[in-house]
Amino acid sequence: MRNPTLLLVKDELWGFAKSKVMLVLWVILPVLAILGFFVLPSELTMRRSMGNQLSAMAFMSLVESSVAGTVAALMVAVDIVSEKNRKVYELYVIRPIKRHAIIVAKFVAVFACVAVACLVSLLLGLGVDWIRGEPLSGPMIYDAFKALVSLTAVIALSAGVGVFFGVTSKTLLVAVILILYVGQNVTIVPMLPMFFGILPQQFWVFMLLSAVLVGVLLWASAALFKRSEF
Repeated sequence: MRNPTLLLVKDELWGFAKSKVMLVLWVILPVLAILGFFVLPSELTMRRSMGNQLSAMAFMSLVESSVAGTVAALMVAVDIVSEKNRKVYELYVIRPIKRHAIIVAKFVAVFACVAVACLVSLLLGLGVDWIRGEPLSGPMIYDAFKALVSLTAVIALSAGVGVFFGVTSKTLLVAVILILYVGQNVTIVPMLPMFFGILPQQFWVFMLLSAVLVGVLLWASAALFKRSEF
């Protein structure tokens, strides 16, 4: 017998992956970002060997970080609120699926789809740098890895916020407002202990705190969703 939770994750992945929003994030946004990179002033996009400050990979990372988090949060929040309003979750009462599995499935699906989009964009940026004569050195690859890890942290936090506000909001408007004006500031929370000197300002400390905060958001969302009446 197949695990119903895994089937739910698969269904959610397929549903988000084929959405028009993901088509934009996977294809159209990277293409537009690359075109935008090439229209930047030449003094900003010179090769590193000539002392530049912005590579194609760094530009792609900047563009994706400004968009991916918001998209992830809005996608999962809107999906949860819409399904609640359409009484979809009433059907799960008679199915052998635990409520927390619904929350986890939506988080995993959105996180995976948006993370893949960011990975594609960074690889595209690396390819452009290589074509322009930028050698794929060890430090450059490590910078790309750190950029991808940073993006995944932002996506995970944003998706966690989206799940939380999706569970707690009764209307789409409330969920969107909370995400845009409150949720986007959550990514700053893991940095606060370092700003106040409580913890060292290190990249991996920020990653650890981000992972803990994501866990707290998912746990709180699952607990609230479990108590919801459908």
